[in-house]
Amino acid sequence: MSKYHSVSFRVYMEDTDAGGIMYHSNYLKFGERGRTDSLRALGGSLSTLQEKGMLLVVRSCLLNCLAPAHLNDVLEVRTHYKKPGRAKLEVSQAILREDQIIATLEVVLACINPIGKPIRLDVTFANNLWTHFGGI
Repeated sequence: MSKYHSVSFRVYMEDTDAGGIMYHSNYLKFGERGRTDSLRALGGSLSTLQEKGMLLVVRSCLLNCLAPAHLNDVLEVRTHYKKPGRAKLEVSQAILREDQIIATLEVVLACINPIGKPIRLDVTFANNLWTHFGGI
């Protein structure tokens, strides 16, 4: 993964099953938090995009769980945006525990308007992502 944004989260009881192992759907939640935090760190936010009539929705997501996360683990979510397309963003994410990758996500975000029609990504937004994250 080239340049990436990093944010850490602790695994709480609410994230785990009865055995103290993080439930698989919570990897998706941590990935979403990582993507949201990365946009905020670039000076934008999902609400700013919505004000411009642009919504980012998950079109597809591939989650690969490599090792379990446990109660009280501190997980790092690394988010890397690939080169933006006309109406989509491809995102690679890694979830790490103590520098060991325990899960990966490959996410495709579609850009739509408020009535659900595909639209072009805002040029300024796309350029900011590309400037910050660089090449693949």
